[in-house]
Amino acid sequence: MTDAVRAIERATGAVRRETVGLGLSGARVLRLIDARGRPVAFVKLVDDARGRLARDLAAETARLEWLARLGVPVPEVLGAGADDGGSWLATRALPGRPASDPWPEGERDSVVDRIARAARELHATAAGDAPFDRSLSSVLPEVRERVASGLVDRSWEIAGREGPPAAAVLPELESAAEALGDGGPAVSHGDFCLPNVLVAGSGGPGFVDVGRAGTADPHSDVADMARSLRSRMNPQFGPASAERFLDAYGRDRIDPERLRLHDLLESFFWPVPEARGPGG
Repeated sequence: MTDAVRAIERATGAVRRETVGLGLSGARVLRLIDARGRPVAFVKLVDDARGRLARDLAAETARLEWLARLGVPVPEVLGAGADDGGSWLATRALPGRPASDPWPEGERDSVVDRIARAARELHATAAGDAPFDRSLSSVLPEVRERVASGLVDRSWEIAGREGPPAAAVLPELESAAEALGDGGPAVSHGDFCLPNVLVAGSGGPGFVDVGRAGTADPHSDVADMARSLRSRMNPQFGPASAERFLDAYGRDRIDPERLRLHDLLESFFWPVPEARGPGG
């Protein structure tokens, strides 16, 4: 993978690299910087070529290419591959700052409004060949596998969640999904939280970390962003910003029961840190 990173550095004119700490995907992320101090590319690295993280990286590569064909503002794929050292994905840097940045108080409402507008535009995108089905009915088998493997209980334990185990909560999710149906479908980000939206200048925001993108009920993205705006991890925003986002997106488009369903669904996909080998 070292050779791949060096090739990307040469191709983009990068002169140094920085490790990026933001994100919960489990991949190592490098930011490549040019001589003027500008980010020119990002490289995601995972330490094996066949495990879950490697599969996630391959899925993100395919989704980036699909979304780019649809005209969605996502990073350009510069290269991807796998070898005995692991897997990697290199993308060109998009302009802008993460929406999770500490925006001045006078700019925060504008940021929220722009995110809502970008969500509406994304969900109105014609899906084209739509190769990635993320409807409730397609996702539930994955949820059951995660519950059976213990992944969900481990993630809940790490997050400090109290209450019954995942196997006891799963019937509630299944019952709500059966009652409400798949919804949508629309082109959806799949992890539509503040760090994954880049805001730049007067143009529309761009989207990163799209490894769970696909056609899905748009309430999944709306629930993700409202939850992100309310999160203690983003104290510059808060409940009032979440309500503003819902207003700007359009209350007439939103079913509160579906928001609750997708909040519950997302809890079954909380990340679990991968065990790292010696020197990892």
